[in-house]
Amino acid sequence: MARARIDWLDIARGGSILLVVCLHATMYLSEAGLASYGFTRLNTLFEPVRMPVFFTVSGILAARAIRDDWAGLLWRRIRVFVWLFGLWTLIRWLYYGQLQTNAVTPSEGTSYHELLTGWVAPDSGLWFIWALALYFLAAKALLPVQRPALGLALALSALTFGGLVQPENFAQRNLLLYAPFFLAGAWHGPRIVEGLGRWPLRLGLFGAAGFVALQIGSQALPAALLGPGLLLLCLFGVLLGCAAAILLARVGPLRRAFGYLGRNTLPIYVAHVLIVSLMAAVASRFLADLPLLRYWGVPLLVALAIPLSLGLRALAERAGAGWLYRPPELQRQLLRAEQG
Repeated sequence: MARARIDWLDIARGGSILLVVCLHATMYLSEAGLASYGFTRLNTLFEPVRMPVFFTVSGILAARAIRDDWAGLLWRRIRVFVWLFGLWTLIRWLYYGQLQTNAVTPSEGTSYHELLTGWVAPDSGLWFIWALALYFLAAKALLPVQRPALGLALALSALTFGGLVQPENFAQRNLLLYAPFFLAGAWHGPRIVEGLGRWPLRLGLFGAAGFVALQIGSQALPAALLGPGLLLLCLFGVLLGCAAAILLARVGPLRRAFGYLGRNTLPIYVAHVLIVSLMAAVASRFLADLPLLRYWGVPLLVALAIPLSLGLRALAERAGAGWLYRPPELQRQLLRAEQG
């Protein structure tokens, strides 16, 4: 049973990262006029599934870490997030400042102050690493007051979904939107895993019914109910996404494929936007006249960006640059272990 639970958690994260890459492929090809409106609608449809599932599963997997002492949490987890966020923020800043304009965020790489303000108000896809660090700290600090803290997180999320709390920075907004999903996973992970594992089909059908009903009816919700309605839509999305992952775990090839993605989300997440934006620029320059590109460009970019991101990590490891994906101290420990 333990292995099955691990399998579906990995599969859920693998599905989430696939949706993230699809979102960014659509965004960059849309900027070039090379993505049909259908892909935009598809990404909007899966928005209540994509990050809520990712952060719920991340919280479940973080449960042991937040019960570690503060020194262990800061050294084993927060240090890694700080290293990765700082390093890849610099890499993106140099790339988009010197080699290619970011079509989605043209200001990226144009000012030195971005390297400082990004620690408070990230303006790139790396915001999720920043958010994870803050979620880990909050989950640890609020461990003694879980119930009121989760209630406050739910209230803030609903108010943000409803537009009553509206930070100007999108990363700060997302931090409030998805906090209850991570906290619920971190504090109540065993119950969530047990419940979903016991009734995956029932809960999946319930989540699907609620998801469809709210997707159809959300436009008609009065302003006072919009925030709670959208939060509830995400909760249904989590039920639907996790139940689907449990069912996929029963199909060998899909379990292996999505499970592999779920165990390797980091190298995909940090590098894929650079790859997607470059390929979208190349397609815009040389392939814009191909009529089928509007319909096949997004899945093609997704199919290329994921293995290229993983291949970049493999090349870095072989070249001794594994520090691109872990702090140098951990890289040295890994090398010593391999040598001996």
